[in-house]
Amino acid sequence: MDKLWSLVVSFIIIGIGAYGGGLVTVPLMQHELVDGRQLLSMDEMSKIVAIAQMTPGPIAVNGATFVGFRAAGIVGALIATVVVVLPGVSILAIASSLRRRIQPSYHLLRLRRGLRAGVLSLLLYAAWQYGRGVINGPIELAIATGAFLILTMFKGKVHPLAVIAGAGVVGLLVF
Repeated sequence: MDKLWSLVVSFIIIGIGAYGGGLVTVPLMQHELVDGRQLLSMDEMSKIVAIAQMTPGPIAVNGATFVGFRAAGIVGALIATVVVVLPGVSILAIASSLRRRIQPSYHLLRLRRGLRAGVLSLLLYAAWQYGRGVINGPIELAIATGAFLILTMFKGKVHPLAVIAGAGVVGLLVF
């Protein structure tokens, strides 16, 4: 029961903080599951992120399902998966019901700008954490830098999958 309660609390917090989605959830998951509740080691966390990125769906949902299953079997997987989406679904339901009543205000726009800056900080932190484990030398740094430059210089003209495949080919040739 303690593990189930830990899953509920952790994934409610992750679900609330997942504003912005995607890699924003990675530092939240690390803080809650590795640093806070020690449900995972850092090595396990990096493997979960890799698996969650390869499977269809949001990282938070895939991660919740995996961590829940690992901690408490099928019941844990179901509880963690439902709980991680509950805050987002609740906020969406409330916001959509109030949308017509509330006009965009100056304060709301300022709040949104602040939230987006906070989300950016989580994305940068996730990139830093992930990058520390990936870039082990100048070759990896050169491949990552080249891929980043291609993505930024040819905004929308080069598919991200082509960049990832190209980096893989470079890795095959260089390593």
